Amino acid sequence: MRLREGREIPVQSDNSSGPAAVPQNGDTPSSGLPAFATPDWLREHHHLMRADRRKLAAWLGKEYGDWPADADGTDEGAFWRAVHAFAQRWTWFLWLFEDRIGKIFGPVKGDRKQLGPRVLREAYERAEALRPAGLGGGEPTVLDDLDTLWQAREHELVAQSVWVLSCLEGVDSRLIALPWLVEPEIRSLVGDAARRTRLGRSPERADLVERLLSERAGAHLEGLAARADAVCETLRGEVREAWGVLREHVAAHEDYPAAEERLSFLLLHLEGRADDLEVLEDAQREALARCRHGALRALLQEPLEVLPETRFAAQADVLKDRTARLLDDVGTPLGFPDPEWERCRGLAGRFRAEIMEPGERERTLQEASRRYAESPNASNLEALQAAAEAVGSEPVSSEPASALDAMEACLRELVGTFGSVEARAAAELENALPAPEDREDALRAEIDELKAANRDAEGRIAALMQAREDIDEENAGLRRDKHRLQQRLAALEGGAAPAEVGSAVPPLESYAELPAWTERHFGGRVALSGRALRSLKGAEFEDVGLVGRAVRLLGETYWRMKTGGGKELRKAFDDELNALRLLETPSLSRDRQGKARDDFSIEWNGRRLMLDRHLKTAAKTRDPRYCFRLYFAWDDSDRQVVIGHLPGHMKT
Repeated sequence: MRLREGREIPVQSDNSSGPAAVPQNGDTPSSGLPAFATPDWLREHHHLMRADRRKLAAWLGKEYGDWPADADGTDEGAFWRAVHAFAQRWTWFLWLFEDRIGKIFGPVKGDRKQLGPRVLREAYERAEALRPAGLGGGEPTVLDDLDTLWQAREHELVAQSVWVLSCLEGVDSRLIALPWLVEPEIRSLVGDAARRTRLGRSPERADLVERLLSERAGAHLEGLAARADAVCETLRGEVREAWGVLREHVAAHEDYPAAEERLSFLLLHLEGRADDLEVLEDAQREALARCRHGALRALLQEPLEVLPETRFAAQADVLKDRTARLLDDVGTPLGFPDPEWERCRGLAGRFRAEIMEPGERERTLQEASRRYAESPNASNLEALQAAAEAVGSEPVSSEPASALDAMEACLRELVGTFGSVEARAAAELENALPAPEDREDALRAEIDELKAANRDAEGRIAALMQAREDIDEENAGLRRDKHRLQQRLAALEGGAAPAEVGSAVPPLESYAELPAWTERHFGGRVALSGRALRSLKGAEFEDVGLVGRAVRLLGETYWRMKTGGGKELRKAFDDELNALRLLETPSLSRDRQGKARDDFSIEWNGRRLMLDRHLKTAAKTRDPRYCFRLYFAWDDSDRQVVIGHLPGHMKT
């Protein structure tokens, strides 16, 4: 079996020490992701640059009508928060997202950018590190990897791999992961997220059905309904083909025993295609009905807005109330075929015309007014007065209300034939909810459980705070003991006490020496990131000595200022900056933080650090020979300066 990352995976048939295989009962879809699949976790397990995110966001914006505008790929955080939210909402979103990565970037490059292969490679590499050396038996399988991690109690990595195999890979991979889902430790980490998908279903069709049933009415849903037309036509072709194969098989065998062996498979295949077609047609029918119900509401809204300015002003409140009750009380039918839709749309047009266009008596009055204006004689005046009296004395026509009557009758007939969306949702909710007394017991038990968890958390926090205080006190004592021992050792050897770090630091001679020079003299205080080491390869800044003095300033005075604090150290740092003719300022201005923030962040020891400060010369030039920039961040966890780029201006 071969997974997406291209690694050949032989499937074991013998017994292993992992959990035994069991059938997956009650394949009940659930929503959401495992707790470990946070937006940051999704980001860390993809290798997507800004341009990659923009390509994916363009597709997502077309595919999903409510994809957020700020998740266009420019802001890394906003993009991954949106991906996480949509993966929580739509069952097949993440599968299709990973599939789209492969289609956009190709099988080789896309493999390096997909979540699944990266998680499985991480599991493989960790298992390789844990496996005893010298073991034979051929290439390890995925089952071997999971078993090795399981024995080493790497439960979270096992859970991540199991979830990936269950949800993002093929059917064979899901079968490998299936036995692990019954392990309590894995279930607690994965939850029911791996049970969302059903083996053998087409993700594209399943996603289309889910969205047809759930998305809001509008132009985007109409587009999905149109797409479903093409998919239904394809399925109809598959049903016809399956039926033809079945008939040919039966005709080719004279008796049942001879045909029996393959007949059950052909029947199952035919039933599967027919079931898929029926489910998709039902979902499309409902989606189209909701779209047409929404369009009907929009058609009726326009004339209602101008009612106070028409001859029906006295009936405005009655007609508005009647229209609202018509659409809300009757409900949205689960089916809205073309003939009924055309009829209701025609009635809506009649309702609009009756309100917004003049009636027969009003048109007579307009014509009499026109004739009198053209020829103001006695006969035309008499006709004008008669027309005016007719408009003023006779009651307003009730034809708009009759159009609503006919529309209501049509909608009620549709609801009677197909049922309503609201009634079905209410029935599903009633079936899903437990009895009131059961709900009360469940809520009470949940409250008790939360209270107990809160007490437990408070106890752990208090214990951790006390442990931290004890460790800090112990470290302080150890530092004092170390200082006293150094003093005594120096006295016994007849020498002076150890000097401060940096007291005998030789000048930096070349950029090639910088990594070793920094480690030798400022190890533990200053570290060069991978990006900084790469930036040194093309360094053109001519004053290498200034670069060394800047690094020394960070490793000595700046480090003491950050770890010790105080105005004196701050003044000493400022004085040394002035002596070197350097400035220490924020690297990102406020107006550029959103757009360039990704360019100024680095991966460091499994965390993200922002290169928010930099040392620079005051020279107003970007010529790399004379422009000096040193971008850095303070790592509070390790209490050290992390340099992210030098010695030139960083490209953004």
